[in-house]
Amino acid sequence: MRMKQLIDNLCSFNSKERFFLIGHALGNKDFTLSHVFKKEIANALRLDMPDSLFAAMDYHLDWLYASLHLTFNGGECQIFPNSDRLVKAQQEDIDLIIAFAEDTTCHIILVEAKGVTGWTNKQMNSKATRFAEIFGSDGKRWPSVNPHFLLLSPRRSKHLDMSKWPSWMTPNGKVPWIELPVPPKLRKVARCGPNAVPDRNGLFWTTSWR
Repeated sequence: MRMKQLIDNLCSFNSKERFFLIGHALGNKDFTLSHVFKKEIANALRLDMPDSLFAAMDYHLDWLYASLHLTFNGGECQIFPNSDRLVKAQQEDIDLIIAFAEDTTCHIILVEAKGVTGWTNKQMNSKATRFAEIFGSDGKRWPSVNPHFLLLSPRRSKHLDMSKWPSWMTPNGKVPWIELPVPPKLRKVARCGPNAVPDRNGLFWTTSWR
C-alpha cells in the first residue's frame, strides 16, 4: 500500500508543461513507454518491467525527495524543517524517471540522457551527490525503495570519473547504459568573426556539421 502511495505522490508533483504537451501532441497522455524501450531498460538493469508504471520527463529532484518524504513521514499540509537542505529550490532535474511497484518494493529508475553533447564530471558529480543525499550512498535510505540509474547516449562515455558516485549508481563498478539513436548528420549554428573564427560576441554567424 505504501509503495502505491509513493507512486501516487510522484504523480502528484509532475507538473511540467512539456510532459502534458508531448503527451497531448503524440496521443499518449499517460506517457506510456514502448515495449522495445522497456525491454532495453530491463536488460540494462536486470529487472522485470511491468506494463503499468509511472514515467515522466524533466522531473525535479525536489519533487522526488518530497514524494519520498511524504510517503514515509506523512503530514500532507505540514511545514517541514529543511535542516538537511535537501529541498534546494533549484531547477535540477532528471531527464526521465520511471517508477513501479513490485510486491512490497518500489523501483525508481533515473535516466540521464545526452544526444549531441557529452557529460562533464562537474555536472555528473553534482547529480551523484544529490542522489546520494536523497537515497543514501548505499541506496537504502527509504525502506523497500530501490533506486537505479542509467545513462542514455549515442556512445558510451569514456571519461566519466565515477569514483565518488554512490555504489548503487554503478553496480559491479560500471554505470548501466543504453544506446540512444541519433541521426548521423546534424548541424549547429554559431556566432563568429568575418573569417568564420568562432566568437561569442561576433557580428557574423555560420553553420557547421556536428
